[in-house]
Amino acid sequence: MSPSWRDAFLLHAQTMEYRAALVDADWRIGDAVREATQPYVAFSGGKDSLVMLHLVLLHSPGIMVLHWDFGPYKMPRAVFAEITTAAERLGVSLRVETSAEYGRSGFNATNVFEREFFGRLEPQLAEEGYDLAFVGLRRQEAIRRRLRIDGNNQDGLIRQAWPVAQWTWMDVWAHIVSNDLPYVSVYDEVAGLVGYEHARFATFFDRDLFHMGTEAVDNVLHWKWRNGPR
Repeated sequence: MSPSWRDAFLLHAQTMEYRAALVDADWRIGDAVREATQPYVAFSGGKDSLVMLHLVLLHSPGIMVLHWDFGPYKMPRAVFAEITTAAERLGVSLRVETSAEYGRSGFNATNVFEREFFGRLEPQLAEEGYDLAFVGLRRQEAIRRRLRIDGNNQDGLIRQAWPVAQWTWMDVWAHIVSNDLPYVSVYDEVAGLVGYEHARFATFFDRDLFHMGTEAVDNVLHWKWRNGPR
């Protein structure tokens, strides 16, 4: 991250808007923790889930943190290592779940997460007693997410809490920079092309995301991972 961007985010961390976002998230997390019997955090490794994890840990240091691994074709091992290292730096021992389908189908694997998580893993988590999932959804990210949050549309067996739902991209980066949180380096690479306001971290060369324009970005920045696992 350039010094100018870092300074901009540090300045935003001093604003009333950011402080109001912190208060709102703290209230949402505290309320959810009080109501839940056995919550967990869904940690993708992305910026929103990173900020959410940091805030939830302030309330529940020993909470279970779950990461879904999309396999070596869609999540290069170097990037996966950055995700696990970030969790370790926050004092978290990740529970990593995945599907063998990623290895069998490679780049051609489609809709695996939806089938495997909601069809297999979530019922297992419910049987284990988990009754709340902290998920890093934000209204500003997409129209579908805004509609889902505004309608409180829950789509699984386990109720979800979205503590950073009202945060802006500036709030997120201000929290990361002002707290020196470890984020995956892909963000800086993508931001150089589209800016931090549009920088996203997702699976690579993933057919499920091509409609969002990720194919174009991947072919420009991540071509070295186009031909298989590394």
